Amino acid sequence: MLHRSTLLLFIFTLLFQTKSIAQEHSIAREWNEELLFAISKDFARPTVHARNLFHFSAAMYDSWAAYSPSSETWLLGKTHGAFTSTFEGVPIPEDVLAAQNEAISHAVYRLLLHRFQSSPGLPQVLPRINNVMAYHGFDISNASIDYLSDGPAAMGNYIAAQYIAFGLQDGSNESGNYVNQYYVPANPPIAPENPGNPNMVDPNRWQQISLTVSIDQSGNPVSSTPPFL
Repeated sequence: MLHRSTLLLFIFTLLFQTKSIAQEHSIAREWNEELLFAISKDFARPTVHARNLFHFSAAMYDSWAAYSPSSETWLLGKTHGAFTSTFEGVPIPEDVLAAQNEAISHAVYRLLLHRFQSSPGLPQVLPRINNVMAYHGFDISNASIDYLSDGPAAMGNYIAAQYIAFGLQDGSNESGNYVNQYYVPANPPIAPENPGNPNMVDPNRWQQISLTVSIDQSGNPVSSTPPFL
């Protein structure tokens, strides 16, 4: 049987180690948590948020790679489809990690403000992301994109601007709230509250569902006839 003092020492050590591990989370981990929180408070839009998860991850990676000369960026300085992102390179600072953390934070902050500006959860998201920026000492009023003159914050802002511009032309119809522009259902909606499916036209084609009341997984009232994604 463990002596009481030994047990207390063990618990203290475990708690200290757990706290230390929590404090070692990277800045990318912190911002991923904020992105997931923003998604949880937004409308349940799986295709939209799959795209968000990729763009935010790529933006953070580019913010890191910009200060790592041996690394390849994804969008920054590259051409994808009809979009070309210009990038002239940046001087490598003495404290590379600090520069990367600042660039990552500004990139994600600006991208969050843009992508979730119409989200029903914005009033909950905004104070959280402002607090993250304040905690790390980053200036949310700094909107410069002159990364050659104004340092890592401007680098992050520039990367966010590049991803915003890229997203507005990638075919997702972001400016139109991602409304489907092409697919036309072959079948009229089915009303599952009523028996049968008398208006079915083609059983091999997708069919919308119409409900009297529809609430998404985030608790938001949504269209009672959800559209094709």
